[in-house]
Amino acid sequence: MIEVCLFRHGPAFASGTAGTTEEDRPLTPEGRRKTLRAARGLKRLDLGLDGVVTSPLARAVETAEILAEVLGLAPPRVDERLLPGALPLAFVELLRGMDALRPVFAGHQPHLSAALRLLLGAPEGDAFKFTKAGMALVRLRTMSPAPRGTLRLLLPASVLRRIGR
Repeated sequence: MIEVCLFRHGPAFASGTAGTTEEDRPLTPEGRRKTLRAARGLKRLDLGLDGVVTSPLARAVETAEILAEVLGLAPPRVDERLLPGALPLAFVELLRGMDALRPVFAGHQPHLSAALRLLLGAPEGDAFKFTKAGMALVRLRTMSPAPRGTLRLLLPASVLRRIGR
């Protein structure tokens, strides 16, 4: 059995910020602080997370680095299947190739919501909202022919930060 943690990147500079491309848009200083506090909350939940994988976009990489440091894990692995426009089925391919039994994936909206719907077998119209630096935890019962799991947690960043105090 595998448990999957989906974690949305922390608050970043706005799209269109002068001198910054969409790919290189970093977390704001406040975004780093909020993400750090949310990561501490995730650690206090003691979920046994054992690996970090991230989208290659700067804001997700920064988030993943914070998660890896706080959780005491190896540096994050970068995977393009976590980019905002990636197909949810590509995420399933990524899962099938994982060595970790409880990985955390740092990514973006709406990709994380689509991946969560797929993992839960939820209808296309169902919407799952991820706040910046918020998370979901899914326990997967099966990966074939399609992944099917149970939602264990869906926490906004504000709750994670309170847990992390």
